[in-house]
Amino acid sequence: LHRVIDPRTRINTCVYMASPLTSADDEALIEEILARLTLREKLGQMMQPDWRTFRSAPKLSEAGAAVLPAWAGSAVKRALNAPLTDEQCDRSVGRHCLGSVLGGGGACPTPNGPLAWQAQAAAMQRAALRASSGLPLLVCNDSVHGQANLRDATLFPHHIGQGCMRDEGLVEELGALAARESAACGINWIFSPCAAVALDLRWGRTYESFSEDPALCGRLSAAEVRGIQRCGLPMAACAKHWVADGGTALGTGKFDMGGIGKAVKSFGLDQGNADCDDAELRATHVAPYLPALAEGVLTVMVSYSSLNGVKCHASRALVTGLLKEELGFRGVVVSDYNAVQQCGGSYSAAVCKVVNAGVDIVMTAGGLFGDLTWRRQLEELEAAVGRGDVPAERVDDAVRRVLRVKVACGLLRRAAASTPAGGDAAAAASRCPLFDAAVPPMGDAACVGCEAHRAAARRAVAKSCVLLVNEGGLLPLQAGEGGRPAAELLVTGIAADSLGRQCGGWSLEWQGCEGNAFTTGTTIADAIRAVQPGARLVSGRAAGRQATDGRTAHGHARTRTRTHTQAYARAHAHAHARAHA
Repeated sequence: LHRVIDPRTRINTCVYMASPLTSADDEALIEEILARLTLREKLGQMMQPDWRTFRSAPKLSEAGAAVLPAWAGSAVKRALNAPLTDEQCDRSVGRHCLGSVLGGGGACPTPNGPLAWQAQAAAMQRAALRASSGLPLLVCNDSVHGQANLRDATLFPHHIGQGCMRDEGLVEELGALAARESAACGINWIFSPCAAVALDLRWGRTYESFSEDPALCGRLSAAEVRGIQRCGLPMAACAKHWVADGGTALGTGKFDMGGIGKAVKSFGLDQGNADCDDAELRATHVAPYLPALAEGVLTVMVSYSSLNGVKCHASRALVTGLLKEELGFRGVVVSDYNAVQQCGGSYSAAVCKVVNAGVDIVMTAGGLFGDLTWRRQLEELEAAVGRGDVPAERVDDAVRRVLRVKVACGLLRRAAASTPAGGDAAAAASRCPLFDAAVPPMGDAACVGCEAHRAAARRAVAKSCVLLVNEGGLLPLQAGEGGRPAAELLVTGIAADSLGRQCGGWSLEWQGCEGNAFTTGTTIADAIRAVQPGARLVSGRAAGRQATDGRTAHGHARTRTRTHTQAYARAHAHAHARAHA
């Protein structure tokens, strides 16, 4: 670990410095590639569209069909997730020399299996290699607790549950397994871990945070980075959301997915403002990133939220000054989904502000949300560079970082020079391509949802359980005949037999799912019945009438398991948190 004494930080009297990521030979290759790229090719490396926009499909409203219960089986989703053709990939990835693409929450090819994912990723990679730049593609996914856009993938506890485990080794193992199942889908960049310190339980993304303890968040974030980036396949991790997204004040939150000129909905905490001084910022919110930076995390995502009234995406002091210069981060800084539009009165003004602040890749939903397609956004960025509003040096710095990530995770390698016997070495080198051009390796589809991965998930679930109250010494339950519990068990709550509510948000859909049909798994009720076949499942008001005193009519002890929370993600969670506060 690289450490220097820094009196400004005063975190354990020293600060971790970011890993250098690449060697001197790697840097030489990066500079050679950069020198060959045109401006359009460079700007393509800085744009990250949602691959669902590559098709001719309906645009989502700002309200978002993706939050509706009927969304999963809707004609709109089927159109958005129809198989991509080579022509569509060439028209988007190839023509614009894109450097990366993502599939947002709920994005999946049809059919939703690993082989279809691989075929789609390979089609996009071939289009990237056919482009004039010829650079391989970063294919991104929100695998925040497993490859949760893939049906029947192994899903692990969310970060809040993993924080309860307090087991760095197991968190690292889960990160590696999520990376392998993601790689089996052609993915090579995962938007995890979330290094946020959740200070208010009413925040809709609390479950994405490991803890309210900065030190624990830091250790577990670093462990997940190790798991993801050492999984044996090309894979980049992403520490997010820089910075203080877990420290926003109640009432300052907003929900703005559509962008400029749209009505902004007020929410409690998400995308709100964190009001804190430099010492608190560093000790509470920057501290969890330091172990991940020292571990060599390749990318960092910026937060939608604001710090002391300034949007984090537009803050050069936070992105360039603190993260890149002071802490020495040499990887990629990526925006959050459609976050650029929140930073200015016009897209042109917003993208200049964000890129000049130090954001290297613009993640955009253009074509799904808002008025500007990502192609128009790319034209706006090119025009800004032409006017001098975004310096050419800033573009080169951004693209250099993108190339560095591609080299560091194994997507880009220098081609072996071939010199015929007696030939001119210099002439041969000039004809030789700089790097190997091939579709990157993908993982083994057979690993998806395999028994070994599910066994690890069960270990994680067991270790994440926390006993809060044990009234009257009821637990552990006394064994009856055959070793089964002697007590009668009553399982209550509308979520007791629902995989959707059990898995939570970011599970097949951005906002999660309802019911049990969307994936394979074991509900809480099924698990209890497995050890106590006589357990009764009662939902709704009947549970309250039948279990008011914790005793059966015969006086035997009764255990009640109550599960209720509806799945959610981001700002939509505030209504649920407020209802239970």
